[in-house]
Order: sequence, then structure tokens, then C-alpha cells
Amino acid sequence: MVNQGFNEFKNRWQERAKQTKLYWASTELVSRVEKKKTETDEEGISPGSIIRVALGEHFKSINVYATNYDSARPRLWRSDLQQKLCKVLVDVCLLEGKRKINPSAIKKTPNNLFYLKLEVHSNETFVRTVLQGRVMGFVVKIKGLKNEVVKKHFAINLHSKRFKRSSGSGTPCKGSECSEANFPDYNQHICCGGCYSGCTPVAWAQVFGYYDRLAASPNSIFSSRIYGDSHTKAPLSLTNDVKRFVESIRPWIQTYCRDDGQGWTKTSKMHLIAPWFRQRQGSKARVVGYLESRKRRSAGGAIAGRGSRSWIESKGVWWLDRGYPVVFTFLTERKAGHSAVATKYQKTSRSYRHCEKKATGWWSRKKTKTVCSWKTANDYKFFMHYGWGGPNNKWQSLSPYSAHVAYVTK
Repeated sequence: MVNQGFNEFKNRWQERAKQTKLYWASTELVSRVEKKKTETDEEGISPGSIIRVALGEHFKSINVYATNYDSARPRLWRSDLQQKLCKVLVDVCLLEGKRKINPSAIKKTPNNLFYLKLEVHSNETFVRTVLQGRVMGFVVKIKGLKNEVVKKHFAINLHSKRFKRSSGSGTPCKGSECSEANFPDYNQHICCGGCYSGCTPVAWAQVFGYYDRLAASPNSIFSSRIYGDSHTKAPLSLTNDVKRFVESIRPWIQTYCRDDGQGWTKTSKMHLIAPWFRQRQGSKARVVGYLESRKRRSAGGAIAGRGSRSWIESKGVWWLDRGYPVVFTFLTERKAGHSAVATKYQKTSRSYRHCEKKATGWWSRKKTKTVCSWKTANDYKFFMHYGWGGPNNKWQSLSPYSAHVAYVTK
């Protein structure tokens, strides 16, 4: 049980690492043979920020020093910069203006893991005065017992707070009042040659069942004939009629039975639900898909674009903001491909400073100059209807490799 749990944790951690790549970009593992970096990302922190910098189990020394990109400046100027850094960091420097860390700043978690408590003075006016209104970049340098070196880059931002959290469309609505209570939770069933119906047909059935339920609302843009006739409303849970509804979707998206008894749908076929949707909704029905790669295509009344996973995620957020649920395809904790429906999202934004060395001047007078600019990275969590009857619905981070949306044009 322990081994199985560890493997699941490891898989989930790897997925999360991909999603937080921008965050970890501010951490640098230094190699003796590695060329000097021309680009650096610095994690943005603000007055009052408290950061825990992991130190590992064994370390030889820890230093903190101000970043000085202009090598032409005299040593006294660099010393002055270090003094300012030590003033705005609370109890981090052992001596003012020196690089060594105060031992009291090294803390230990309840499970005996060491970390550096990095705290910026909470008085914003004081910090701004000391730094003379300028951004302060600095590095925490950790040296291990075998002289391996890890550098963590930071920049004190005087213009914004570190974290901003917001929620996207709390419940998907389009032209009417609605809530999560209107969204069905169906499950797979054995059908069609003795295998399970498949997660993708179930996901689409939940989306279209939801639209059918919204059709009863005044001024709804959805047809009341998506599920059945105009007098029948799609149920919220799996029934025999819903099973037939799911089975009507399978052939359109070319779901097939695998040897292990699972129903399987290729992501490249999911958009083929468009003609099925158009038959029941009308000529304004559309389906759009986003998959990994660079190619674009149009087929069967649907449009599919290709790009990165973060791009796919951002497209899903765009549609959720407009009230449409999104069918995401992603890997579960067990590394199995799965399609499920997102109905809302939460966004966390953080700032980081990107610095890049650029060449200036001509020929013999050619020099390098470091140019820095502030950027924003967004992390998302989605509320997912898993298509497993409801109990497994939850908020989670994704790294989706496809997203599909059925919508109605004006």
C-alpha cells in the first residue's frame, strides 16, 4: 500500500512540476561546466512577504547578496546595495551589509526539514525609502556538502502585491439564471460489445444534458430538443434513457472498445460531435477544439487549433468566462488519460521579473546590457465533473492536452 501510494504521489508531483515551471524558473542549479546564463527569472516579492526557501537536508553555507548587473559600478556602490538589502530583509543578514545568513533565520519544519525564513519588512514606506523607489534584485546562494550550488533569484517589487486570487465564472450561464444544481453527473456503463461506454461520450452527455436543462429557462439560447422532445428534461443522474443518450454519441466521435474493456476516444476525433450537436440545436451550433501541436484544421462544422498545454488551459478559461463548460482531456493521478468537464475555475496570479542580457553598440564598442521587465504568471484550478456519478467531482490543477467546447453563435 505504501509503495502504491508513493507512486501515485510521484506521478502527481511530476504533473504539478510541469504546471509550475515558471515558478521554479527562478531556481538555478549551478554547474562548473555550464555557460553563464543570459536570461534570469526572479520571483517577485513585496513588502510584508514571508518566503520559505527550502535548504535540503545537508548544506554547507548560505549567502544572500544583492544583484549587481552593472559591472562598471565601483565596489563601494555594490557594498551600498548590499547594505540596503540587509536593511529591508528582517533578521536575514548576520551583519549589516554582509552576505552571511543569520543562523536564527534558518528554521526547521515539524518533520525536520530545514528552510530559510526570508521576510521583507512590512512597512512599505520604509522599504521604498531605503531602496529609493527602485526594484531590488537579490540571490540566495546555497552550497551543499559536495560544493554543489543552488541559486534562488528574487526581486522586491514596490508596485504590486505578490499574490492575487480571483474566481472565474462561478457557474456557467448563458442568457439565463443557472447554477451547479443544473449540471448532470452521469457515469459510464457496460454497452456496445461488452465494454464501458467511455469517458468522452459521458462528458459530452453531461454538457448537452446541462444545455437541455437550461432550455427551460426564459430567453435561453439552447434548444429544448437536445436530449429528447421539448417536453422531456435531461435527468441529473444516470438512467436507462441517459444510457441510450450516451450511446447515441459514441459513433459520432468514433469511440471504440479496447482489449482491457474500456471505451476509448482519440482526442483528434472529439470535435466530430459537431454534426450531432447541430442536428439537435440548429444551424448556430458550433464546436471548437484545442490540442497539442501547431497545425490547424477545420472539419465537420468544427474548428480545431493546436498549441501548448498552457495555451489550451487559457482557451478553456476564456470559454468558462463566457459561460460554457469545457471538456478537458488530461492525465489522472494514475497516469490514465481521462476526459471530464470543467464548470468553473480559480486563478492565482504572481509577478516575476525577467532579466535578459542584450548586446548594445557597434563593432569594437560593442557591450552587453541587462534589461529587466515585470511579467505575470497565472495558475488555475478547475472544478471538474469527472463523469463518475458525482462523488469524485473536485477542484484540481490540470495540465490538459486537449479542450473542447460546444457553443451557440449569436
